[in-house]
Amino acid sequence: MRVIIIKRTLIVVIVIVILLVTGLYGAYTEVFNNNEQKVIAIIIDDFGNNGKGTETFFKIKERLTVAVLPNLPYTVQDAQKAHENGFEVIVHLPMEPLKGEKNWLPPDSITSDLSPQEVLGRTSKAFDQVPYAVGFNNHMGSKITSNRDMMYVILKEAKKRNFYVVDSKTIGNSLIDEVSEALGVKHYDRDLFLDRKNEYGVYKQVLKLAKIAEKKGYAIGIGHVGPEGGAITASGIMDALLELEKMNIKIVYVSQLK
Repeated sequence: MRVIIIKRTLIVVIVIVILLVTGLYGAYTEVFNNNEQKVIAIIIDDFGNNGKGTETFFKIKERLTVAVLPNLPYTVQDAQKAHENGFEVIVHLPMEPLKGEKNWLPPDSITSDLSPQEVLGRTSKAFDQVPYAVGFNNHMGSKITSNRDMMYVILKEAKKRNFYVVDSKTIGNSLIDEVSEALGVKHYDRDLFLDRKNEYGVYKQVLKLAKIAEKKGYAIGIGHVGPEGGAITASGIMDALLELEKMNIKIVYVSQLK
């Protein structure tokens, strides 16, 4: 009789332990899922011209995405070096803006006076010139990104190459998202520009980008090499890395975003 009681007691204890462990595991899983790591992607525009700060950016040991302009003296070299340094490479496709002179643009840019065949030819040529490219974003382009017919030609070529597109959002009525959705092209929007006059200003922009990511899961920031950003932007990003780690925010390639 005593043995039976002991066995029953052991069974009850085992059942209680199983229930407790299962409950704790479920609670842990729920907490883990609710605290999924948030991410940011940082794109650095205007590579391809050996601009100011180029070498400083190459010292950053994070998963940056580098946007390389075609038709420039250092287009291929910068793309290759970016790839060798572990960065993701995309094409920084130059397009005509609503305001400004056409001579501000690099050679063979996408302009509003081109035929659809010429748009396709220049787009294809630009995509071919940048080794390791997996996507593209627009350089300026407020006049082109709001033109449905032109964006259809450009994005159809992007789809053919399995490229994603990032809308740099240089104009509010851009049609990149709408046309991309229709064609089945993976697309993203820029959330913030990171460049500022000093490193602390860039640092604050990176943290602002992190706050956006905390709310929506991810965020995309764009900085520049050359006179608009350069070493100041690179240093500001590096200054923010420790704080990003404390916030549990990870830098990822654009292609890794959901």
